[in-house]
Amino acid sequence: MRRLILPACLVCVSLALLSCNGLNAIGSQNISGKPTVYAVVNKAPDPALLGCFLRSRPSEYNRPNKYEFCLVKEGDQYAMFYYVMDGKTLATFKDWTGAVISGDSVTANYDGSRYFVKDGEVWQMTTSGGPFRMLRSN
Repeated sequence: MRRLILPACLVCVSLALLSCNGLNAIGSQNISGKPTVYAVVNKAPDPALLGCFLRSRPSEYNRPNKYEFCLVKEGDQYAMFYYVMDGKTLATFKDWTGAVISGDSVTANYDGSRYFVKDGEVWQMTTSGGPFRMLRSN
């Protein structure tokens, strides 16, 4: 019986971590390859937008959507790797997406979400709500 306690605990901890909203869906392997689509740049992005971010869990929603993005620079071009999971249906999108960069904001072509810099922090506005704070990840 004692031999089963440690494996059972490890399984429970693993399941708890997998269900955690804070785990990153975008890994370094996703953004290490060559982007398949590049952003349209109206004005070079604020350096605070470069890197990877995930949305903090909004407390007003029971099953919120999950959003993550990485804005990367390759040569003189920028690209956005994007992840969205619908909190109700669990449908996901995870791939490079077109984007429009306008200085302190970047808008994802996939769903129209806009990510912007305000007071040194990155925030998100979806087509139906916000602003929601984004946390730096990776």
